[in-house]
Parts: sequence; structure tokens; C-alpha cells
Amino acid sequence: MFVNAALVSIIILTLAAMEFPLVIQYIFTPRQRRHQLCAEYEQAGTKIIFDLFRVFRGFWLTVTNPTRSKIPQHCMVISNHQSLLDILVLISILGIERKPRFVAKKELQFGVPLVSFTLRKGGHSLIRRHGAPIETMKAISTMAKTCALERFCPVIFPEGTRSRSGALGTFHAAGVRKILEAEELPVAAIAIDGGWRVATIRGFLRRFGKEPYRVEIVKIYDAPKGKHQIAAMLEDAQREIGASIAQMRACE
Repeated sequence: MFVNAALVSIIILTLAAMEFPLVIQYIFTPRQRRHQLCAEYEQAGTKIIFDLFRVFRGFWLTVTNPTRSKIPQHCMVISNHQSLLDILVLISILGIERKPRFVAKKELQFGVPLVSFTLRKGGHSLIRRHGAPIETMKAISTMAKTCALERFCPVIFPEGTRSRSGALGTFHAAGVRKILEAEELPVAAIAIDGGWRVATIRGFLRRFGKEPYRVEIVKIYDAPKGKHQIAAMLEDAQREIGASIAQMRACE
């Protein structure tokens, strides 16, 4: 527990140190390059965090791709959601060339060094946990238009919230449809498992580094068109991601 607590402190101090030069660069960077700048810092921060995880806790992310599917450079990504670490995992997997932009809860817009700044200024969508649907859809639509204009990859967790138990929740279509209204995109479905065990502060302090963290590239869908195709794609993705998670756990 002490090692994990110390690790959290080191990470917070490191991110705080990275935020200062980012803010200075952001001020003097042309407006059209500011989202790119934030994406670059997100990648750098994620790499540093994962390097610290490996050094101090022996953490290693296992990524499988049984169908050898290539994630398109410009696509929408959907995934199940168990922990805030899932965002770092997807940033790492998708890479700077795809510049993933996330639908995240608005509570994260302040209080987390580097992360809060890039969420506010980097073209992400910040939504209230219990906000009005029209407000939520407007925020997602704004992000989707930014992604279409700047060739970023929008990422959404269709469950709408983290799974505390690791059980896969229902996939909701509204946010996915709103993104695809802005631009027809192929969809990459990714399964993540392991985060639910360390999602809380107590769980992280006690269990991080002792539990497997696995990711699988499940399926790439051609761009769905219209309400019915999107619903069918989400239904299939939920089934495929659920099967992938079950298989990953069977191998533990």
C-alpha cells in the first residue's frame, strides 16, 4: 500500500510539473494547433505514467488482437469502461496519429494536474453526470465536429458510466448516433478488463500491480448508416466485447 501511495504522489507531482510548460506553450501556440499540442502532452504524460507503473509495480498492459484487425487512422472507438485508467490505456493504444478525444465527466475539468487542462482545452467533451440530455448531446456534438474537422478519433464509452463490479452494462446509442451524425466513421470496438479491481482509491492502493490489465481489439465495423444500422452495430459490439471479457477472465 505504501509503494502505491508513493507512486500516486510521484505521478501527481510529475503531471503538475508538465502542466506549467504546457500552459505557456498553449498561450503562444496558434489556435489551430492547440488541440494537437494537448494531444502531444497527453501522449507524453501517459508514457511517463506507464513507465512509472512498470518500474515501481511491474505493471504491464497485455494487448491482444486475435483477428489482426488494423484500427483505422480516423475512426470512432467504443469500449467498455471500468476505471479512469481506461482513458490512459486507450491514449496509449491509439497513439498520437489518431489523437483520441474523449467524452468525460465534467467533474474532471478541475483538480487533476495536466489532465484537467487538456480535457478543458484539448477538444474533448465534458458532460455532467446527471446533466440535461440536451446539454449532453450538445457537448458531444461539438466534440464530434472538432474531430471531423481536425481528423481526430472520437472515443465514447456507451455504458455511460464505469462498471464498479466489472460486469458489462447496457450500451446506449444516443451519444454514438450524435457523433456519427457529424461524420460517417468506421467503428473500432475494444474490450478492456482489470480496471474495476483498482477503480477506487482504496482498491488502487491495495491491489494495483497485483492484478492483470488486459485489452483486446475486438472488431472493426464499417461506418454504420442510420439509426437501425447503428443500433445493430452496438448490439453486436456489446455481445462481442462481453465475450472477449469472459474469455480474458477464463485465462486468468
